[in-house]
Amino acid sequence: MRMTIEDKSLSEVLVKNPTKITKSEKPVNNEPIKLKVYKKRWLMLAIYIFYTGTNSSQWIEYSIITNIVTRYYGVSSLMVDWTSMSFMLFYATFIFPALYLTDKCGLRWTIIIGAGLTCLGAWIKIFSVQPDRYYVLFIGHSIVGIAQTLVLPLPGRVAAQWFPSNELSTSTSLGLFGYQLGIALGFLLPPIIVRNHDNINDIGNDLLCLCWMVAIVSTILLLLVLILFQNKPKLPPSETRALQKINQTKKRKEFAASIKRLSKNKNFIMLCNSYGLNNAVLNAISTLLNQIFLAHFENGEEDAGRIGLAIILTGLAGSVSFGIILDKTHKFKQTALVVYFLTICGQILFAISICVGIKWMVYVSAIFLGYFMSGYLALGFDLCTEFTYPESENIPAGFLNITTSIYGITLIIILGLLLNAYGDISVHIGLCLTLLLGFILTAITKDEQRRQDARKKAQCEEIERIEKDIDGIPETHQLTQ
Repeated sequence: MRMTIEDKSLSEVLVKNPTKITKSEKPVNNEPIKLKVYKKRWLMLAIYIFYTGTNSSQWIEYSIITNIVTRYYGVSSLMVDWTSMSFMLFYATFIFPALYLTDKCGLRWTIIIGAGLTCLGAWIKIFSVQPDRYYVLFIGHSIVGIAQTLVLPLPGRVAAQWFPSNELSTSTSLGLFGYQLGIALGFLLPPIIVRNHDNINDIGNDLLCLCWMVAIVSTILLLLVLILFQNKPKLPPSETRALQKINQTKKRKEFAASIKRLSKNKNFIMLCNSYGLNNAVLNAISTLLNQIFLAHFENGEEDAGRIGLAIILTGLAGSVSFGIILDKTHKFKQTALVVYFLTICGQILFAISICVGIKWMVYVSAIFLGYFMSGYLALGFDLCTEFTYPESENIPAGFLNITTSIYGITLIIILGLLLNAYGDISVHIGLCLTLLLGFILTAITKDEQRRQDARKKAQCEEIERIEKDIDGIPETHQLTQ
C-alpha cells in the first residue's frame, strides 16, 4: 500500500518535528520561520504568577479590616477606602508610561522594575506602624499601587511570547491566577493576623507582623525575578506570534499609532466598558465588604475576610475552566454572555443573603458569585486579544484596566456615600444595575476573532507550502508501506 506525505495532516507533520515550521508572507532570506515550544515556559509563567500575587495581595489588605484600621490610625472609613482606590487611581494615571516602558524594554525589565517597586513599598509600610503615621502607610501603599501598572497588562503578553496557540487561553487564565490568588490572600490573612484588640498597642504589633511578612515575601520574589526570569524565547511558539512579530517589524509600529488604532476599534471599546463595569463591581464589593457585612453581622471581620476569599478562590477555578473552554470551543462571545448573566444572578442572590442575615447562605452565594464574576477576568483578557490582534497584548490590556479603574473609583465613592446615607440595600441595587448595563453591552458587541482567523490562515498557508514541497519530491522519495 502506497502512502504519500499528502495523506498526513498538518498537525501530524508538525507534531513529529521537534521544531515547528511555518511560512511568513516574506520570509527572511527565503527561509521559513521556525517555531518552537520551550518547556521553560512553565517556569516563566510560575514566576509571573508569584510576581502578580505578591503585588495584588497588598491591594485589599487594609480595606478588609477597615474597622480596625480606623481605630488604630484615627482616620475615617473613606480614608481607608482610598488605600484600595489608590491602586485604581495610580493605574489610570501611570498606565501609559508603563505601557511605553513595556513596549520598549520588554518583559524582563518591566517585571524587574515592578517587583522592585512592590518590594520597596512593602518595606516602607514597616515604618508606618505608629498611630500617627498613616501618611507613611499611604506612601508605601501608593508605591505598590504604581507597581501594579507593570503587573496587570501582562498576562496576555506572557502567554503570547511563551505559549503555543492551543494553550493561549489557558496560560492567560493561569497568568491571572496569581493576581486573584494574591487578592485571596489579602482577604484571608489580615483578619487572621490583625485582631480587633482592646489595646491599641496590640493592634500595632499585629500590623507590624503583617508588614514584615509581606516585605520578606516581596524580597524573595524580587530575587527570583532577577535570577530566573527571561524576556522571551529564541524562537516564537506559535504561528500567530510569528506573524505578529513579522507585522510589527514590517510596519515599524509606533506606540502612539497603536493607541490610535485601538481607539477606532468599536468592539474593543465596547469590551472596555463591559469588562470595566464587571470589574468595578468586583472592586466595589471587595472594598466595601467589611462595612456591608458588619452592618448585619456584629464582630464579623474574619467572616468578611473568608467571604472575600471564597469569591476570589472560586474565581480562580472559573478563570481556569473558562480558559480551557475557550481553547476547546473558541466560542468567545457565547461564553462571555453566559458568564455575565450568571454573574448578575449571583449578585442578586448575594444581596438577598446578606440582607436577610443568613450567614451560610452568604457563603454559598459568594461562591456562586465569585466563580463567574472573578472568573470573568481571564475571559475578558482573551476577548481583548481576539478583538485587537495583531496589536501588542500589553497595550490593549492596559486600556482594559483603565476603564476598570475609572469605573471602580466612581462606583466605590458613590456606593460609599449611599451606604452611609441609606444603608447597604441601596449599594446592592447599584451593583445589580451596573452589572445589567455591562451585560447589555456584551450582548450588542460583535463576535470577532482576529487571532483565531490569523491562526487558521497561517495553517492553510502551511498546508499549501507542504503540498508544493511534495510536488517537487521524486516518486522514489515517497513513503511506501
